[in-house]
Amino acid sequence: MQKTRTALLLSMLLGFGAFATATLADAPLTNADVLKMVEAKLPESTIVLAIRGSEARFDVAPDALISLSRAGVPAAVVDAMIQKSQGASGTASASGGDWNPEEIVLRENGKETVMRYMPATFRTAARGMGFGGVGMYAVLNGAAANLRLSGNQPSFVIAVPGNAQPESYLTLANLAVRRNNTREVSVGGGYMSYSTGIARDRIVPTEGKPLADQSRAPKGYVLFEISPKSPLPPGEYALITYNSQVKTLGFFASGTDSYFDFGVD
Repeated sequence: MQKTRTALLLSMLLGFGAFATATLADAPLTNADVLKMVEAKLPESTIVLAIRGSEARFDVAPDALISLSRAGVPAAVVDAMIQKSQGASGTASASGGDWNPEEIVLRENGKETVMRYMPATFRTAARGMGFGGVGMYAVLNGAAANLRLSGNQPSFVIAVPGNAQPESYLTLANLAVRRNNTREVSVGGGYMSYSTGIARDRIVPTEGKPLADQSRAPKGYVLFEISPKSPLPPGEYALITYNSQVKTLGFFASGTDSYFDFGVD
């Protein structure tokens, strides 16, 4: 009785989120609970984490799965429900999973490769003989990345801090190759005013979704798979994580952005 009163009070004060938390603590999660979270437009990653971190009693028979799909439940959420019912994923330990948040894993043609970052140096230069203002550029040594792709439709698995949106934490950029054996991308500039950030014409559109299996996610992170929206043309690229602008722990807390470079032949 006391738990029920507490849940009702929390739901009145804090809304659906608190009521959902109290409900998860009192009873196993069901298909109906998942539908409520989807209808409330909770983020897909939040629903997956709720499934991973709670007791559950899901109906994953074919008819039930069809009903979930027709109701608009995302595929990643349905996958998480199935894995939870099968006991395949388990729950991450208090210290988190074994995924290294300082690495990105490249997936291509069924093969996984751990990517290594490269620190960038920065240069400033006048544009248009000074009439175009001053630009700032992030520069990587070498005219070509050591990591070469044989295809043009890779995907990347990365641990994103739980307090950050994926699109605010990383950018896929197309790098310009210079004659002095370097690659670079504009990260700021202006004439009457100055702005920072990767030049829009160098940003490669991507899409991302949380992995259904979050059992390896470090504590405080969510594993996402990021993919280019279109096949990549030949060139030099870098997946840039904005560690300087997002609160993180560990090595990345140094406050410098990381450039995970690769090339498409």
